[in-house]
Amino acid sequence: MSDPKEQPPADKHGQFKKRDAESQIVLGSFVTLISIPALIGTYWAKTPHARVVNVVAGLVLLGIGLALALIGLRRRFS
Repeated sequence: MSDPKEQPPADKHGQFKKRDAESQIVLGSFVTLISIPALIGTYWAKTPHARVVNVVAGLVLLGIGLALALIGLRRRFS
């Protein structure tokens, strides 16, 4: 009574893995690009507190973005 059309193809898991990896790469690239204005904004910050906040926020975003992109690349090609 089982319909063969209901069975997922054998490569279904591989398609999801590839899709998820590509999503991580795109998201990591986006977060990395968002970190650049925060780091550049450090130059125009007027107070030391604002500079510290900009540098820390920019570096955290940069680290998260690069980590996501690298994890996505590793999963994509493994």
